[in-house]
Amino acid sequence: MRVRVRSNLVLIAILLACPAFSPAWAQPEAAPGVPPSMASRLAADRLSAVQPGIYSSGENDSFILHRYPGGKFLLRFSGTSESFVLTMDRGSLGTKLLRYDTGATALRVSVWGGLTLYTLAKPDGLPVTRQGEAPPLPVLAVSLAELRTALSDEAAHLAYTQKVNLKFSADPAVLESDPETRGRAFDALINAGLGIERFLAASPISRQALIKRINSVKLAEGGKPTVSMVGQMLLVSFVPGEGHQGHASSLAIQQELGRLLAISAKDIAAK
Repeated sequence: MRVRVRSNLVLIAILLACPAFSPAWAQPEAAPGVPPSMASRLAADRLSAVQPGIYSSGENDSFILHRYPGGKFLLRFSGTSESFVLTMDRGSLGTKLLRYDTGATALRVSVWGGLTLYTLAKPDGLPVTRQGEAPPLPVLAVSLAELRTALSDEAAHLAYTQKVNLKFSADPAVLESDPETRGRAFDALINAGLGIERFLAASPISRQALIKRINSVKLAEGGKPTVSMVGQMLLVSFVPGEGHQGHASSLAIQQELGRLLAISAKDIAAK
């Protein structure tokens, strides 16, 4: 009996030593409808890296992509001051989707690393190519005078471009805080202004609702980034310690205004 067991063990060892039976040579199991050759390539490249850098579509759509803590990415379009925090999600067949805080897809990364940009103007996607290395992220420190000027400038900008009078202010605790916290307040202010401007321009219905219901915007520290209404004031809360993730994007603010003012996407689209 011992001789038979030992013989069986020797046979198994010989089989495992052969390349045809080695796990390293085994073909990955293909998903239904996926050719074995494609399954092999997907298995080899499924964790292809998303490269930070400067990207361009060749149609005036250029942006910078940075890595961000927590496996996220930071996206900033050329000629704009807003930085979007993108969260990675898994797509089909090994693709990756980089999404805004609204859940909408900003970038699609193929299993071989190719990037496709999605915008309102190009909802079907636009291929982009990497042009070079991304510059270092700046550290924004804002003085009290600079933040006060920015609040005044934002009100003046909306009055000039949209013919809407809104008072912008910040909580005293924010004004009296350190330069880095005021810098985060400045970012939150920029996003709030952009979100409001987009909402005003979306349709006559959304414009009328905002003018009727909101007369001021206030920045304040909070436990999480939120947008709420207190009477006729729009309260924009941000979390300084969470960096760019600590304030809502302009897209999220525009979306939240629709919810707060009970304006549906259908109403906004009805221009």
